[in-house]
Amino acid sequence: MGHRLADSSSLYLRSHADNPVDWFPWGAEAFAEARRRDVPVFVSIGYAACHWCHVMARESFEDAALAAALNERFVAIKVDREEHPDVDDTYMAATQAMTGQGGWPMSVFTLPDGRVFHAGTYFPPRRVGQVPSFAEVLDAVHAAWTQRRGEVETSAEQIAASLGAQRRQQAGLATTVHTQHDDDAATASTRDAAAAPLMAAAEVDELVTQALAVLAEREDTVHGGFGSAPKFPPSPLLGFLLEEAAWDRASPAAGLAIRTLESLSRSALFDQIEGGFARYATDLAWALPHFEKMLYDNAQLLGHSARLSVHPSADAEQRERAERQARMSIDWLTRRMLLEDSRLLASSLDADTVDETGHHAEGATYLFTDTELHNVALAAGLSETEAQRLLALNHGVPADEHGAKTGAPSHVTPETPRTLHFDAPLTRDQARLWDRALPELRRRRAARYQPARDEKVVAAWNAQTISSLAVAAALWADEDLLDDAQALAQRLWQTHVTLDDDGAARVHRISYAGRPGDELGGLSDHAHLAVACFQLSSAGAQDGAQTAALDAAGWRDRGAAVLRMMLKTFVREQKGELHLLESADDDGLLAAAQHGPLFATPLDGPEPSSVAALAQALQMAEALELLGPEDLRPEQILQHVKLAAAKAPTVIGASLLVARRSARKSPAFRFLGGTAQDLAEVRRAGALYGVPVEPVAEDLLEPGAALRLSVCLNAVGSMVCLPPVDSLQEALESLG
Repeated sequence: MGHRLADSSSLYLRSHADNPVDWFPWGAEAFAEARRRDVPVFVSIGYAACHWCHVMARESFEDAALAAALNERFVAIKVDREEHPDVDDTYMAATQAMTGQGGWPMSVFTLPDGRVFHAGTYFPPRRVGQVPSFAEVLDAVHAAWTQRRGEVETSAEQIAASLGAQRRQQAGLATTVHTQHDDDAATASTRDAAAAPLMAAAEVDELVTQALAVLAEREDTVHGGFGSAPKFPPSPLLGFLLEEAAWDRASPAAGLAIRTLESLSRSALFDQIEGGFARYATDLAWALPHFEKMLYDNAQLLGHSARLSVHPSADAEQRERAERQARMSIDWLTRRMLLEDSRLLASSLDADTVDETGHHAEGATYLFTDTELHNVALAAGLSETEAQRLLALNHGVPADEHGAKTGAPSHVTPETPRTLHFDAPLTRDQARLWDRALPELRRRRAARYQPARDEKVVAAWNAQTISSLAVAAALWADEDLLDDAQALAQRLWQTHVTLDDDGAARVHRISYAGRPGDELGGLSDHAHLAVACFQLSSAGAQDGAQTAALDAAGWRDRGAAVLRMMLKTFVREQKGELHLLESADDDGLLAAAQHGPLFATPLDGPEPSSVAALAQALQMAEALELLGPEDLRPEQILQHVKLAAAKAPTVIGASLLVARRSARKSPAFRFLGGTAQDLAEVRRAGALYGVPVEPVAEDLLEPGAALRLSVCLNAVGSMVCLPPVDSLQEALESLG
């Protein structure tokens, strides 16, 4: 049955290849088959690391009777949400609108043209209270299709129209609308758009003040972070908070960022043995993770921890802890996520551990009993007193979503497996004690069954990792780490990028075993790769070119080539309005599902929104003097900041960061002379404060030479380089 999935780049799809369900991959062929047979389509969306996706697969998709009903009455499509985020986004909007909630696995029923008429998430094999079984759902949908076709089609039409209106409204929050007074004029020109005024610095100041006030009110002052359980790392927001605090040490942003990062780093969400963060916690205290590890979370949090490790608002112990955590995560990426064939980074590690009998246990790899910890301590050479101190550090909980959510419940015995969670950041002495036990902890962990790894490569996630590695290398003046970042970027470029005839760089979202997928990546893939190229250029990446200027300029020019592709593929002007597209949607299936194009969202999720990612790429390109007078400018797609700063700042963190940089007139450092140490200090400041460093020629570096540094302001209408100064601090002060 699963011949169509057997050679997929997606581990998730390949894992369903042996199902008795006659799965199709996403694409026009499946919908054409549904039209030919005149049956509805069942779209099942999940991903490899998803615990409940595995559960539904075992319970339903491996059941012969259920599979027969699916095959007879439907065309079944299996979608990896990481491979097709645009499909996931479209149908998640429908699921949430129809049910009030979302999640994975997602179970969607559509007409043969892709319009939704019924949706849900996980359905059990037997009815549970008011939740119907999957068999009951299939029967009900089949009955509606065969007996009430007109009602089904009317409902699908209404849902599609509603989704389209919702998407247009949300997308319109981000972009500046330009109108024409002359009815005979075609559309507003990009030149007119580029002349749109910047948000004044005073206006951005006020918006930031409002956002920080709301964040202070919503902070979990007990456990850190924001919001209720389930609780996710606010990764896109942390970048803004850290940069804001670097510029203004008196800002409340410093405390918000440091408390959140310290809470995350001491918690069970962070793997205290090998490094790397789990995707989210099911409790407020971060003591009970959902154990899947995603590359996109770790890419962002790595960069944030690296910034905290040199941050002026952090004390010495906080900086030490942050660097320790960041380097543990880099080590985890290298050991667990770096693929042997392509030397790129895998997508995720599974939440489940599977033993030799096929039994699935969520998080089993990561749990330790007190008895095991005690034995580890003694085997590592700790004394009995030290072993007891080690045990006293852990306040983890059993991996039971229905058990106690905080603290160590009374029923926990020395033989109860539980998470590794510290109630407070480790002191230096405690960290040294823990580090003495780490080799033995890692040895015993390695002897266990390990979670599966999804070995497909996602361009956007690798690019975010490259950006963070380049930033960390600049912050730490670590040339070896910069070499690693550049080598990863070079492999990503060679595998995922093709050049159009006009030199625009076309980015493919997925590769597997070194082979790229056929489909063009989305706006997010292109934007994050452009930013990664600019970060490498700013950090001074070089790979044997004659001068750093040539090589850094090469990465800068690669970023510009990706940006050209974005502007011609994902940016549209129609009737005086600016539209940003999430994906190309070449087959038009998603446009049919929601009555119009898949416009890009301006609101962050676990990753920065694609609008914010594009805005950052544009802002860095502007700072590096790569935008022409008619090009799109970052402030044109940041209008949502004005609307959301005082209402929903947690979902616009990435946009707030870009708005702040734009309000400073997109500065860049121009290094005019000095020592290699001077240049390293300038690059460290650039990484901390979000100011790119222009490519630097080696002949500007002279032992004993005095520093000469200029700040160039490159925003539209402000293009000027300030007089050179001989102090980095003076250059920063010129930017306020």
